[in-house]
Amino acid sequence: MKHLHKMKHYYLLISFLSLFSIAGMSQNMVSYAYDNAGNRISRKIVALNSNPSHIKNDSVAPAPVVDLLGERKITVYPNPTQGMLGVEITGGDDKDQLQISLYNADGKQLQNRQVESGTNPVNMNAYPSGWYILRVQAGEKRMEFKIIKQ
Repeated sequence: MKHLHKMKHYYLLISFLSLFSIAGMSQNMVSYAYDNAGNRISRKIVALNSNPSHIKNDSVAPAPVVDLLGERKITVYPNPTQGMLGVEITGGDDKDQLQISLYNADGKQLQNRQVESGTNPVNMNAYPSGWYILRVQAGEKRMEFKIIKQ
């Protein structure tokens, strides 16, 4: 009888420790790094904060997307957008014709116009939420950006 009572406490202690360790594990995340061949090269345990302050605040504006098209610098902002999109084109040769085209997810062209260097607004207010492709073309060179409309 004494042995049975001792075993009962033992199982209770093991159960409690198991629950405590599971709760502790839920506060961590494992992050892995891989080389170009797909081999895992490192493992890192990241402690997550139970305070939601680490979640991004929606009031912070998203960073603009900046890329190079030949000698030109293309800046697209904000992405995701609520409706108005800015496309800033700087640098490059002035003899190249600049063009902006906007396509929906089905590939249908929604806008197509010639633009100049500087900031060019793209009005997306009339379109539903979803993703779109913005094509910027300078002469024979072109680049596409995926745009999210909220």
